[in-house]
Amino acid sequence: MLQDIYSYLKFKFPGYWSNINVRFELGEPFRNGSKRRIAQVNKRVNAIFEELFKPTDSIFVVIKDWGPYEDPMFGNTTPEYLYDLLKDLTKEEDTCFDINEDEDDEGNRIEVKHQYQFIVLSGLVSSIPYKRILEGISHYEQGKEPSIGQNVYFLSREKDILFHMYDDRGCIAHAISVGSLKTLYLKYNDWIVDYWREYIDRIFKDK
Repeated sequence: MLQDIYSYLKFKFPGYWSNINVRFELGEPFRNGSKRRIAQVNKRVNAIFEELFKPTDSIFVVIKDWGPYEDPMFGNTTPEYLYDLLKDLTKEEDTCFDINEDEDDEGNRIEVKHQYQFIVLSGLVSSIPYKRILEGISHYEQGKEPSIGQNVYFLSREKDILFHMYDDRGCIAHAISVGSLKTLYLKYNDWIVDYWREYIDRIFKDK
């Protein structure tokens, strides 16, 4: 399962990305840490998730875990919370590396490896506590617990859809075909991030 999903993502969503995507605003205009912000974030992200995935859909939960480090800004105080939520699902994992370019003290280009755990779980949507996972992600930069600091992706191979909530600011749905996201684009058009609206409109209008 793990190697299969790793290869699938590399081929279909290189860098976990697709040029066909919709990016949604979740938290604005409410103040960071406020109850109104958290309430809006979770209302919106659950509506988007449930538009993409139905209870009977079989999906994969893909996790990139950079380790139980002490985040100087947000603490990363509950690193095991995500795994407690998913303890009833079969888990496969492997150690992987992201490779980036940097410069040394003499200005020479060097490769920098960042180690992470690549983790894959699968199940029906109805068996996955996605509301609590999304809520945990919304808590991370708001100073609330329990929080989830890992990168979490929800993947449907049947639909070729990849969904990622990066934090309380927003989330992004990726697909291989425009038709897979057209209904989402139309239904929640008012939530699209203004900065990206022109780009996103070009993808979906008249398609």
